[in-house]
Amino acid sequence: MAFGGQCVGVSGPSAPTEPASFHHWATSVPVAQSACVPYQVTEWATGIATDSWSWSGSFWSLGGQRVPVLRSTPLEDTGWVWEVFCGPDAGIRYVGYTQLPRRPDPCPLDTPVAQCLPGFNPGAFRAAAAGDVPAEVITASPPTAGLVGVPVTMVLNPQPKTAQAVIDVTVPDLGDGDLGETIHVEWVVQAAPEQISWALPNGTTTAAGVWIPQVAERSLDLVATVTYQVTAFGFWSDGVDLHQLGPKSVGTITVTSRLPYGVQQVQSDLG
Repeated sequence: MAFGGQCVGVSGPSAPTEPASFHHWATSVPVAQSACVPYQVTEWATGIATDSWSWSGSFWSLGGQRVPVLRSTPLEDTGWVWEVFCGPDAGIRYVGYTQLPRRPDPCPLDTPVAQCLPGFNPGAFRAAAAGDVPAEVITASPPTAGLVGVPVTMVLNPQPKTAQAVIDVTVPDLGDGDLGETIHVEWVVQAAPEQISWALPNGTTTAAGVWIPQVAERSLDLVATVTYQVTAFGFWSDGVDLHQLGPKSVGTITVTSRLPYGVQQVQSDLG
């Protein structure tokens, strides 16, 4: 069976540039005591964009100690735990590593889900959808000139149909408070034809594409106006789950087509 939808692949967040702000260690920094007291401190590893990165078994050396190579990922902060010594044996000793989860989100934590619209831009969305709306052309029957009293049938070619535009945006990871880390968002914008109105040369407007001319004229215009209702819905990924955004009304797009037309008067034969 034919698939009438659209497949959209959404990538996860970029590599973190700092530890997640909601962890306790992000807001409490060790302070050196006036009288030196041994203490432990965690140094957090730099970020890597690969969500599934894991330790490969490689080491680096510090003062004869074997220290594992670690990375923080968009979904998990990883850090080395060091023990700091004082006095004649002053120095540091690696005692292990720790991991804490990140929670990437393109909206601040205090933003209600219904109001979480990362990258939402009605003007840009309408412009993108308008670029995919076909330029309809009016065709009439009779094609070039009508006759007084004879119905003129008007149609648009191609017939207005729903158009789509896919918009990629990148926004900061506000859930972690790491403005240097970004999250990929996809918006799908749909422009659906809501109504077609015809402006006839006699000054009337109708939804029917039929006109019966009453007067012979050389220069007339048949005008069709199509109104598209534009909506958007989107997705973003935290590297594990896909989160849906929308739908949200964007506005309308109005497209007008015009056809110059003439009407003739045919007299019956009086003999």
